[in-house]
Amino acid sequence: MQKTHLYKRCLRALLFVLVLALPLVSLAESYMVVRGGSLNLREQPSLKAKVLGQYPTGTWMTVHSEKDGWSKVSVNGKTGYVMSKFLTDGSTSNTLYVRTNTGRGLNLRTEPGLTGQIITSFQSGTPVEVLVRGANWHKVRVDGLVGYMSSQFLKGSASSGNTGSQTGYPKTGIVTNPGANQVLLLREKASTESRVLGYYRNGVQVKLLGESGSFYKVSVNGQTGYMMKKFITVTTGSVKPSEPFAAKLINPNGNHIVNFRTAPGLNAPIIRAYPVDTQITVLEMGDVWCKAEIDGVVGYVSRYFFKAI
Repeated sequence: MQKTHLYKRCLRALLFVLVLALPLVSLAESYMVVRGGSLNLREQPSLKAKVLGQYPTGTWMTVHSEKDGWSKVSVNGKTGYVMSKFLTDGSTSNTLYVRTNTGRGLNLRTEPGLTGQIITSFQSGTPVEVLVRGANWHKVRVDGLVGYMSSQFLKGSASSGNTGSQTGYPKTGIVTNPGANQVLLLREKASTESRVLGYYRNGVQVKLLGESGSFYKVSVNGQTGYMMKKFITVTTGSVKPSEPFAAKLINPNGNHIVNFRTAPGLNAPIIRAYPVDTQITVLEMGDVWCKAEIDGVVGYVSRYFFKAI
């Protein structure tokens, strides 16, 4: 009996020592989104490591830690490493807004959780500077005070509504991302925190139904949602000009040439690279690639790289 009691005491002491010897693991996690094209998820933080999967721009990942330019992440049930420079917090700004929709303020707490002491509270519409994003709680600065707020009550716009202005609409527009391989997110609401409905590459035409803050309300491919204004060029003509029609080459990426290809697609051979302002005849319009004629030669060019004249 005494031996059994002594044995249990020794076992508890041993377990306590083992727990103390374990390395401390941070429980902090954040959500980040892929930018700049397909991103490899690797088994180890190395370009030589095995690739576990590829994830396109707009894919959300749970980030567990970051070191030496690599982030340990989880996505679609897999855990691995991705290059940190290809992740973003999904917001064009570190400013979010309190939105409780209850008439009550949102508490700023000393710790990320309901057990954290309440520092003070802020009314709906108050701008908040996000310092660190987390799954359920963000570390923020408000009026010089630093603490934690529940992420579900922090939104990308100050207004709770998405009606905005519909004066002068509908119009037409073209997706014009800064990079040729980037995509523009179609969101359910006019907020960078809202659910993503789709991804659209440069040159895709959309119907503009109205506006709400920094977003257009749009209709594209049978879906209605919101896209950021700064990535859409409003057109003055019809959505699809009568074919054939005259146009000239442009390059919104800043380059001075445009590739003319044998077939639709970035993998098709290049017939020739023509300088911007070269006049072309558009024979057939496609969703992204258009059949055209330049100096008697027929080929294909992305609709993102020309405009009607």
